[in-house]
Amino acid sequence: MAQSITRNIALGGNSESSEENKRPSWKEKLKDFKEILNPGGKYPYRWKNIFLWACVIAVSTDPLFLYIPTIFDHKKCVAPDQKMEIAALLCRAFSDVFFITDIYYQIVTKSVMSESFEVTTITRKLWRYSISVDVLAVLPLTQVGVIYLFFKRSLWRSFVNFLLVCQYTIRIVRMYLAFSELKRTPKALGPKTKGVLNLFLYVTSSHVLGAFWYFLSVQRQTACWRTACRNHHISACVHANFECTDHLWAKPAFLNEFCPVDPPQDPPNPDVFNFGIFTDAIRLRILGPVDFPKKFFHSYRWGLQNLSSFGQNLKTSPYVWEVCFACLITVMGLLLFTYLIGNIQTYMQMAVKRSEEIRKSMRKSMRKSMRIKDEEFKIIFGDKFPPKLKIVLMGSIQNANENHENIDWQNVLASFKGPTGPFTKEEIGFMCRKSVSPGFGNEKEIQKLSADLWLHNNNIPSYLKTIIRLYVEWNLEYSKDVNLQTVLSVLPLKHKESLKIYFCLATLKKVPILRNMGVKVLEGFICYLKPVVYSEHSYIIRKGEPLDLMLFITQGVVWSYAAKNDNDGSNYGFTSFKRLERGDYYGEELLKETLTSPDLVSSFPISSLNVKCHTKVEAFVLTANDLMAFKSKHDWLFTNKHSIDPAETKWEWASHAIQNVWRRHVIDHNAQTRPLLR
Repeated sequence: MAQSITRNIALGGNSESSEENKRPSWKEKLKDFKEILNPGGKYPYRWKNIFLWACVIAVSTDPLFLYIPTIFDHKKCVAPDQKMEIAALLCRAFSDVFFITDIYYQIVTKSVMSESFEVTTITRKLWRYSISVDVLAVLPLTQVGVIYLFFKRSLWRSFVNFLLVCQYTIRIVRMYLAFSELKRTPKALGPKTKGVLNLFLYVTSSHVLGAFWYFLSVQRQTACWRTACRNHHISACVHANFECTDHLWAKPAFLNEFCPVDPPQDPPNPDVFNFGIFTDAIRLRILGPVDFPKKFFHSYRWGLQNLSSFGQNLKTSPYVWEVCFACLITVMGLLLFTYLIGNIQTYMQMAVKRSEEIRKSMRKSMRKSMRIKDEEFKIIFGDKFPPKLKIVLMGSIQNANENHENIDWQNVLASFKGPTGPFTKEEIGFMCRKSVSPGFGNEKEIQKLSADLWLHNNNIPSYLKTIIRLYVEWNLEYSKDVNLQTVLSVLPLKHKESLKIYFCLATLKKVPILRNMGVKVLEGFICYLKPVVYSEHSYIIRKGEPLDLMLFITQGVVWSYAAKNDNDGSNYGFTSFKRLERGDYYGEELLKETLTSPDLVSSFPISSLNVKCHTKVEAFVLTANDLMAFKSKHDWLFTNKHSIDPAETKWEWASHAIQNVWRRHVIDHNAQTRPLLR
């Protein structure tokens, strides 16, 4: 008994120690957090998800600053709500941590991508724009405006309103950018998340309008006091901040008469200040030191009601900014309504389209699986299976064909009780699934393997591998092959340019006429390249045809040759032969003739060789039209006759460019002065 208890205690102790060993240490947690902030790590889109929800929290909590001012009507003064001030500052500090971390993430992303491949000019501009928005969003403009300027500088309150609107707009823009970035990434936002964000947009808009309504109501109350003082010619009152710590002037009784606690609504009394759309805030006494839930829900109800009705029931005063605020409510309501209706229609169309694609794919796979006949069955399986098993398998195919259903090979083989020959039922099921009906689910696995094989064959950098896998998995149809053309078709512009630069930049530097060009010029050249896929044994260009394209091979084997002809016109050998592989190019004659010609090319060089695919070929092509468009944009590079010399230095290129600009300036100047001389 004692031994068993001792054994149980020992086992229990071991289990507890094993559980403690299984728990991740703080070093492992820190390592996982670093992986989240690593764009090329295990979680490439985890931080974008986190930052999007941080932006959502920031946009939701920033309006809390607008509830800080509180009216003390019996003292006729304004004071900050200390608890609300602390809560708003804590929420703002929490969200600012994520904005600062995102700045760090943007810098790390830039360094990682710069090490992997050349960064395009567009990508650099996007980074600068994103980081600039982050920096502007994290500046403490709201804190300074509400907590300091609003109470200490009464004349600056219009400027405070401007600061609040500007920074809140910047933070909304940053949330929109985060949403757009995550929207372009696969497997990041599901339909439920998108639906929640759309609902959040409507709810938050009501919350923001209600908070601004409260904040502007406080300003209208102080404006009423200032107007009453101006009417009674009390200068100390006119220039006062109406802060509760200010004891420089006495609170006269006429303020209660001109600014009553219960202002009339309809019709307005000319002897009383017209609060307009802010009358409810004064009458409900939510501007005073009341509980925050009362302030919040009254303000939120006001914002939601008027946003839903497009502000139709608002009765404004002659105050201009109040009228502008009412117009803003109407415009926001219309835009939100249009946006939500448009999203609903888009989601419905996408759902219908997706269901149709799945239905077509299922029908296609079923038709493909049902094409097998008895003779084909014998060709595939021969005499591997016993005759009875063949009859059962063929009967299953016919039944599935008649009922337009997929074949459940597991149930078919489980119900078969006869001999299965040298194979087990599991092996037979595998052979049937592989040869007869691949099915819709297996097509996804096949496409995934094809994508991995394509990435391996092309030596794609690890940073791009994860991105390409995700986009191919979620955006490429299962019926399409994984090749250069289809992969680029599903990638966003930023990653598409990066992949094209990875494939083509080294090859372009081999071309003599392009060898000494700067990286930015080559990047512009790469933008004009288009992906193509040629089938095996197909001709790209035949001898004697116009050479109207330039070819840059990324995968496959191409033959360029000239065949000997006998008297009968038949071919019997080659006068020249060259094997072109990945990293090679063809069509330099078109490049030289187009770029070195002073005018637009009216004719193309004639190909002296046959260019034929020995295998399936993936490549980029530059057509003559795209080449002339590139030349017209960078004409200054090719105006000098020595521009094709590979030994020409960058200083010579710069001097030619300056000379050309000066000549054009002289010509324009002479053309303008000749009429004056005459």
